[in-house]
This record gives sequence, C-alpha cells and structure tokens, in this order.
Amino acid sequence: MELSVDEETQVQALDRTQPVLPVTFAATEKRTHDYGRHGTTTLFAALNVTTGEVLGECRPNRSGANFLTSLEEAVKPHTGKEIHVVLDNLSTHTTPDVKAWPAKNPHVHFHSPPSGPRS
Repeated sequence: MELSVDEETQVQALDRTQPVLPVTFAATEKRTHDYGRHGTTTLFAALNVTTGEVLGECRPNRSGANFLTSLEEAVKPHTGKEIHVVLDNLSTHTTPDVKAWPAKNPHVHFHSPPSGPRS
C-alpha cells in the first residue's frame, strides 16, 4: 500500500460575523463580507494512492510530533501490511523523532524525492 502525505500550514480559521442567509426562491445564498479571525491551523493529509481515500486532520501547528501523530492514524488501519509513505522535503519530516520512527515500525518505509539543484 502507498500513502502520499503532505501538510498545508497556516490555514486561516475564519468565521463570518453574521449568519449565512439561506437560499430562497429567486435569491442566492448571501454572506457578509466581514469575518472574525480565530488564528491558524495546520492540515495534515494522507492520500491512499490505491483507493483514493484521503485522511486528514487539523493540528495547532506544524511539528514533527504532530506529523507523527497524524501518520500513526493514517497507517493504523493497515497494521501488518507493507506501507510505503511518500514524503516531500519539509523540515517536519527530518526531525530526529520522524527519522527514528520507521525503525520502530519496520513495515513502514519512507520515500522522499531527491533534494538539491536539478540538472
């Protein structure tokens, strides 16, 4: 099985200042232009390349610990199977805890694209 994982950082948590007005006959849904800002969140997502299923969850920040928590949830349903995880080259994936995690989970294999200048 193959998982492709990624993070989207600084997703803004917004809320409209007024309720959305519902759709009525001959009128579209209406929203106010102003909103209240409630900080940011980080979305961690894993795509199961075989089935197309996407698993995702929001965490307060981007860290190696939050990445591992999300990854553990993504691989849990596939315990005992060989799992290949495709990562990008974010610093979150190179923390000591993340680098050590595959040794504790030998059925999970990390794959990263080459880094550095392209020829």
